[in-house]
Amino acid sequence: MKLTVLGGSAVATPELIAVLLRSAERPSMEVVLHGRSADKLKIVGGICARLAGEGGGRPLNVSFATDLDAALDGADFVLNQIRVGGYQMRAFDETFPRDLGLPGEETVGPGGFSLAFRTVPVVLDYCRAIERRAPQAILINLTNPSSLIQYAISRSSTVKCIGICDSPVTMSQLVASALSEPRPALDVDYLGMHHFGWITGVRQDGLDRMPDALVHAERLSEKLGVDADVIRAIGAVPSSYLKYYFHPDRLLAAQLGKPARAETLLALENELVAAYQSGQSEAVAKRSAHWYEEIVVPVLLALMNDSGAAFFLNVQNNGALDFLPREAIVEVPTWVERAGVTAAESIGKTPDVVRALLQINAAYEMLAVEAIVERDRAKALRALLLNPIIRTADQASGTLERVWPD
Repeated sequence: MKLTVLGGSAVATPELIAVLLRSAERPSMEVVLHGRSADKLKIVGGICARLAGEGGGRPLNVSFATDLDAALDGADFVLNQIRVGGYQMRAFDETFPRDLGLPGEETVGPGGFSLAFRTVPVVLDYCRAIERRAPQAILINLTNPSSLIQYAISRSSTVKCIGICDSPVTMSQLVASALSEPRPALDVDYLGMHHFGWITGVRQDGLDRMPDALVHAERLSEKLGVDADVIRAIGAVPSSYLKYYFHPDRLLAAQLGKPARAETLLALENELVAAYQSGQSEAVAKRSAHWYEEIVVPVLLALMNDSGAAFFLNVQNNGALDFLPREAIVEVPTWVERAGVTAAESIGKTPDVVRALLQINAAYEMLAVEAIVERDRAKALRALLLNPIIRTADQASGTLERVWPD
């Protein structure tokens, strides 16, 4: 089977190859890395090919190409992990919101809109190439802001797309840790949207453990950044990204005067490129790209092996959450087979606060994508007025002034 990786020159990509090599369920594979920078692609691709050559077991052939059509030809699966603008533009996304009185983050709030504005048109161009060269391929989207990207694809392309994120995995592990139980011992109810998700129920051998999880809300709060009282009041465990909604002032105060996270990652990228160039394959794990092991490779192998395994993934709603538009992108329980992903037909009870927040966020995401695709600035302002993290019209207008050219 052939996997094409868009954004294959990312310094984390060798970890993808390392995880694939360790996977007992992996069939024989061809992996083609695509990137726009020939020099960087040669360095990263060289390390990846070297790892594959030393791996043994079932064949894993790695090659790389800057020619998009050649990279896509005959692909069964495409992994999208591009970062439009690189870490330099991520630093912009993480810092300009501070001038508006808001904390900066690359996937939510003003920074998330900025990233979507840059990324949606580029991804749609890639989708047009997939339609031409690999129309049967399943696109696995890792690029942020994931649900906005996926909604744009579902609205403007025929490409079959699945959105993946490691946040539900991390949240489930956190709840298990708070309960001092192994994760496999628990049945977890999870619903929401990308970086806007909630654990609404926990069971063990048929026993409701959610009340026990809420008793330990302080343990959850330490990792999630959301006050324990808020978690208990809502009766659900929020994604760590909800701290930007519940506690923006304290997050902004913590960011002021400090460099963006992107600057640290850019320095690490330069270090890793140099290490790869000198053949130091032991440097591969320094990026700590745990998402490959936790969600990317498991979902990919479930697709390849037609396993029917269960995951929390981003898919078109189609009634799974009956209080959201059918075309919205939601993060819900799914079953993965070779033909694609099947979402749960209906999800359990949703707390009222969670329902209301998701309705607002869905309206924002859909309007934002439509505005970007249609180049409709007025619609973009309407979208930003609905963004859960943007609190005032001045902040919405200020975001547009910095992101959207006149």
